[in-house]
Amino acid sequence: MKTRKRKNQAPRKTMLIVGANEKEALFFSQVRKDARYSNLSVEWAGGESNLEKLISIASRKRSSGKFNEVWLVFSFVDLGVDVETVKELIPIATKKKVNLCWSNPGINLWYLFHFRGANGLITDSDSIDNAIKKEIPDYKNTAKYLRTEGLDFYQRICVKDNDANRNARAYNEAVENVLGLPAINYIELHLAIIENCGAANFTQNQRTIGM
Repeated sequence: MKTRKRKNQAPRKTMLIVGANEKEALFFSQVRKDARYSNLSVEWAGGESNLEKLISIASRKRSSGKFNEVWLVFSFVDLGVDVETVKELIPIATKKKVNLCWSNPGINLWYLFHFRGANGLITDSDSIDNAIKKEIPDYKNTAKYLRTEGLDFYQRICVKDNDANRNARAYNEAVENVLGLPAINYIELHLAIIENCGAANFTQNQRTIGM
């Protein structure tokens, strides 16, 4: 009896992003949906604010969902953590096969880098929000915004992803010696998404939004 030949094509790796804060989960859910990443899943950790416990949650989700790779996204300001705490927990996360993606002070720093860089250390989240509002007047740094008026938020800024990577890299080079850790490592997550999920598949309308 003849057997059908299987296509010699390895399946795409599955990837999970766990947002410590609902805002992070909603933002990356927009990324997944708008870029049409079928092998990317996004979940919210459900309100837990202890970083070590969040690492364990992400690890369990990776195992139970049989994901090839998991990233825990968190903000310093939301969890109330400092650089030393994060440094101490990086080896624990590595042991549990959890990649950490952080922003200091918050995810709004990543949004800001889509529009401009920074000349000095930025620690005030409100000043970041005010700068973003100059570019997107209806912007609010809330989960509710991403569910309502900002339902298309990623579509508005996605055309500037390369600018964000460049500005984030330059900012890290300028402040890492002061902070003792990169202020933001969304670049690594962005590269991991491309490696695992491929290039974003935007429609022509999506490409032109915000340009």
